[in-house]
Amino acid sequence: MAFYIPIERRRFFKSMALASAGFTLPGYLAEALTLTPQATQGPFYPLAKNIPLDKDNDLVQLNDNTSPAAGIITYVSGRVLDKNGNPIRGALVELWHADNGGEYTYSDDAPRNPRADANFAGFGQFLTGSSGAYKFRTIKAGLYQGRTRHFHFGITVPGQKSRYTTQLFWNEVAKAADGTTWETTNENDMVLMGIRDAAQRASLIKEFVLVPGTTTGEQETDWDIVMGLTPNEPAYPETPGGSLIVAGIPAPAASGEKERFRVTAPVYAGYSYEIYANPTMGSLGWAALPFALSEAGKVDRNIHTSSAEGSLNFYVERPSVKGFYYVAFRLPDANTGTPGGRAGGPGGFGGPPPGGPRGGGGFGPPGGEEGRPPRPRQEQ
Repeated sequence: MAFYIPIERRRFFKSMALASAGFTLPGYLAEALTLTPQATQGPFYPLAKNIPLDKDNDLVQLNDNTSPAAGIITYVSGRVLDKNGNPIRGALVELWHADNGGEYTYSDDAPRNPRADANFAGFGQFLTGSSGAYKFRTIKAGLYQGRTRHFHFGITVPGQKSRYTTQLFWNEVAKAADGTTWETTNENDMVLMGIRDAAQRASLIKEFVLVPGTTTGEQETDWDIVMGLTPNEPAYPETPGGSLIVAGIPAPAASGEKERFRVTAPVYAGYSYEIYANPTMGSLGWAALPFALSEAGKVDRNIHTSSAEGSLNFYVERPSVKGFYYVAFRLPDANTGTPGGRAGGPGGFGGPPPGGPRGGGGFGPPGGEEGRPPRPRQEQ
């Protein structure tokens, strides 16, 4: 069965494949790096029921919707680095922000905010590869009362249980829809001005420039995220090379249904699992996929917490060009989507970092005396 990617998304994926070539230098000028400061998560990180099934790094195209999100298409890319400038492999990068009209998809009493753009994902995530690089395609964040224009980012590095949250701002004079100057600016935004260190505050304000060769006003920026946390890359037990890199086996499809691929992985009680594939983006990183838990079941989830130890089948509908999928895991009690102070939302310890069948370790720890993974120690 042919795998069709819409033209806009094909161009996006092509740009990502090309971009990956520019993110290969280690030890990036460590002496000149400024640590990325933490900023509040805010009240609008989506609940688990608000997060789209299609939680990849393209927020413009939601699920199978034929219409893109309204707004100026915007690309943000860079690398996740440690304090010495070395790329961090297996970092979970999350992005969420207001739509073109200033609405978040967050809703406490509905699957998603009914006032938000129905074609806007509102949330995306990406797992970095060996270069530490990430990239998102989204729209220019909308404005809402009390805040200037901003993106929310969450970064969870291997060995950390909760996400590190920060925000990214535009170096601009923000304008309302009627062309008037927006009342909240970078100079009086309470979150930005709450960062007391001037160099760290400046590191969150970026120039967004026009994408060369486009005629629709698309914008882009590069932003390296510099973490002061120390990654810890223990391996998942009883797996070749310590990685959950699993071949996808074609599964029989019912008449008129999409072909599915079965991904089988060892699981542990209380652990939460996600499936990632990398069909078009080279070594840049991994995009999360929705899945079903049975051959004929509905593809209705993008994370699953196992209730028992053993082997579990996951069924996905997106083929992987390389033939294998990457299974990421989060330890019991790690954050799996609840906003606020209770472990800080998704990220957790996640799975081992990409890098092929011998991925070189991961978020999860080695097996204990009974083969069950113990919790690793946290490093600050």
